[in-house]
Amino acid sequence: MMNNKIKTLVIGVMLAAGLLAAVYASFGLILIFSDQAGYYTPGSNLGEIDYDKIISNAEKAGYKVDRSYHVNTKDTIGVHPSNIKELDERFGEDYRFLSVTYYYRENVFFGTWYSKCGTDISFINDDRPDIIAPFKPEDLPPDEWIVEKFRLMFGITEPESRDYLTQLKDSIGNSQDGSGITIRKGLDIAAVYSNLKETSTSSNVSPTSGGGWIKETFYSRDKKIGVVDFLVPNTRILLQDNGNEYTIRIDRLGGVDMGIKLNAREKIPEEEYRRIFKDMFVNLGLPAEKVDEFEFEYVPSVW
Repeated sequence: MMNNKIKTLVIGVMLAAGLLAAVYASFGLILIFSDQAGYYTPGSNLGEIDYDKIISNAEKAGYKVDRSYHVNTKDTIGVHPSNIKELDERFGEDYRFLSVTYYYRENVFFGTWYSKCGTDISFINDDRPDIIAPFKPEDLPPDEWIVEKFRLMFGITEPESRDYLTQLKDSIGNSQDGSGITIRKGLDIAAVYSNLKETSTSSNVSPTSGGGWIKETFYSRDKKIGVVDFLVPNTRILLQDNGNEYTIRIDRLGGVDMGIKLNAREKIPEEEYRRIFKDMFVNLGLPAEKVDEFEFEYVPSVW
């Protein structure tokens, strides 16, 4: 199994770089690790769409409709907060909250991850001289900053928050490869989101690209103070043609990517697969010319 120190470092780097979604979402990686060749596109966003109408059109056209994915899994990921009307209206009532990352400064932050045991929290400090060296309590942000965040996230008292801070420092001090803690409580997501809105001067939401992953980044002037990750469901629309499988993956917020599975080392002409995808777009009620905006990459199979 992966060493905890390496695991924490990897998760931190992925959170900081926004790569977690790409790891889950890559159609190309799926092809690489299977005995198949194929084509895939980076995802793009078509803007506002009628998601339910598109799925209905796919069924009427006779395509196989494989629905309710969370990026690349049908497992339930994250949690749906029941009390944030604004997000229900923006993302739909089936969106999921995944995580929040709080920044003390650009390279010093902690990320959270929803788990069945509660909330996993990992601290990252990339300003350390040796980021591979064991994380130490003195590498943490200031105590008062952590106490404030714990109080907010879990709706707890200051003494309770300080107790968790003590547990965090003890855990780090007694470990050669840890920089975090699991708190057996769920986040008060509404409080977290409200606080980020109140303390920020601006925010931006990344467009989805087929997998349904959303990142909302909050800034106080030009300083990044937090990132919240959400998911919306996606559906795969599949067509079998001459033994090849054509897939359009589309999420509720207009993100789309496409892929083709072939036998190992097989190829097909570009004009052929673009024509097929354009026909599929027309049948779904999407503009066929949008297919021309996608760049297809070929994976020959590694086997």
